[in-house]
Amino acid sequence: MKKITFLAIFVMLAVGASAQRISALTVEGIPYSVPFAAFNPTNNSETTLGDGQMVFPAGTDLSNVTVSLNVGTDSQVEAPVPLPTNWSSTVTGIKVTKIDLSSWAKYNITLKTIKPASLPLEIKTGAGNFDSNSWTKETVGWAAACIDKSQTLIRFGSANRSFMLAFTDAPDSLIYTIKFLAATWDVNNIFDVDGSADGITWTSIKQYNATVAMPISSPAVITRLKIAPEYRYIRWIYTKRASTNVSLENIMVTKDTTTGTLLPEVHKVKLYTSGDQLQIVNAEEISRLKVYSIAGSQVMDVVNPSSETNIQSLNRGMYIAELRLKNNVVYSARFMK
Repeated sequence: MKKITFLAIFVMLAVGASAQRISALTVEGIPYSVPFAAFNPTNNSETTLGDGQMVFPAGTDLSNVTVSLNVGTDSQVEAPVPLPTNWSSTVTGIKVTKIDLSSWAKYNITLKTIKPASLPLEIKTGAGNFDSNSWTKETVGWAAACIDKSQTLIRFGSANRSFMLAFTDAPDSLIYTIKFLAATWDVNNIFDVDGSADGITWTSIKQYNATVAMPISSPAVITRLKIAPEYRYIRWIYTKRASTNVSLENIMVTKDTTTGTLLPEVHKVKLYTSGDQLQIVNAEEISRLKVYSIAGSQVMDVVNPSSETNIQSLNRGMYIAELRLKNNVVYSARFMK
């Protein structure tokens, strides 16, 4: 049997001032992608429970594991006893009680396994596009640890809150809009954007810190970064929060066709612009054409495109075309209008 050991430190504060909370969690045996984070419970409440979350790499099996909790010396785990061995679904009703019985708190803990998506991968935020509460085990492309609930964007309200992408193809570029929700960036904050080949070992792509300020809430600033082709995971994490929330919006990871298994020349499919027309060589090979702005928004969707596709409605600039061939292979190409 695989073994995961959770070492959870419960900081016990004065009753009525703050809920009992898990301040740290260590996992042994199976590596994780992002650290444990939690929404705090209300003391002595059956309705306002703590919500602990953690994300693991694709393919992690949490169905048959041994989990142990370590709480403060003045507290004890009252329930469930014994802890379950199947953590592939949310474990509910974890109750921690002070030994003197002066207070207690309950948690539900969800260990999430992220499922990769094909590229280009777009997370389009805003009403009707994104719901921070919508993640399930079937969700493809993203998972998060305690991003703020009931939001149409990705908002980080405390340290260790994180958002993560997973994808199957070699990437080319990362595009996103990030905002510090105050008039001035707090230089005591640390917010990281990392990339990983395996979801375990991470390399910094960009860090916002004392010398690199995060954009403030207005005007919106779109960040465009070239990323290593070996990456298959990207994460955003509020590493140290001194003050104020952060929001993340409209993410896109584009595909690197130069390292993919299919190059355009294989099917002799090419595209180029001529005035207000997108010219497609061997268009009969293509079943669907989608066009994205460099900011990550979809601006066109054409089924069975012709050799000349009108792009008069597009503004001047760079675009990313996603072409799905009739054998269902997909590749991306850039073009300039």
